[in-house]
Amino acid sequence: MVTTCFQCGSPTVKKLVTVENWWGDTFTLVENVPAWVCENCGEQYFDAEVIKELDEMKKKPLKAQRVIQVPVYEYGQPA
Repeated sequence: MVTTCFQCGSPTVKKLVTVENWWGDTFTLVENVPAWVCENCGEQYFDAEVIKELDEMKKKPLKAQRVIQVPVYEYGQPA
């Protein structure tokens, strides 16, 4: 449990967040992940049990709840 942000020193609150992962060549989102989130800067911290479960999901991915398309842009290209 992280009650104070290591980045800015502000308090954290327990929230459900969406975690972005690269599992090999696949970009994934895991929704409703419990995290401690800084009220000031938004830095996220995860309990060890949560990290362990995310690691297990990576090893044996579940069936996706839904699939979305993600546009990819190259920085500096004219519009």
